[in-house]
Amino acid sequence: MLTSFVLFFVTVLLVSALSPAHAAGEPPVAEAGLGLIAYVGDTVILDGSASSDPEADAVTYTWSQVGGPPTQLQQGDTAQPRFLVEAPGTLRYSLVVSDGTSDSVADVVEVVVPHEQIDGVEAACSTGAASPAPALFVAGLALALRRRSRRR
Repeated sequence: MLTSFVLFFVTVLLVSALSPAHAAGEPPVAEAGLGLIAYVGDTVILDGSASSDPEADAVTYTWSQVGGPPTQLQQGDTAQPRFLVEAPGTLRYSLVVSDGTSDSVADVVEVVVPHEQIDGVEAACSTGAASPAPALFVAGLALALRRRSRRR
């Protein structure tokens, strides 16, 4: 009977120690939010409020710009920093959160600022974009709409 109890106790300890839901010391997870489209003159607010810690510890935020035309990031140590868009391009911002013990892996969000408008349809900026396909699609759509309206 005692052997069964000890075996049961050791099994419970091992299962709880190896369970990912209860593992102590897991790093927090940064969530920099969804990509955005903005225009020159806009104030953009980034959103890292979905970031979390597996142990539900409070997290601190560290945002930094990692690409695109330079901006002045304000409140870069909060969940929702902001900046003024001053030039077209693809802006990239990195978010790292910390629970005081460990840091998260960085998460990056992009803000696309188009160069110009084509008949009221924004043309996507290709500066540093991973693929020109979205910009080509939007430009083609705008040209097709322009041709269609001229035929009438």
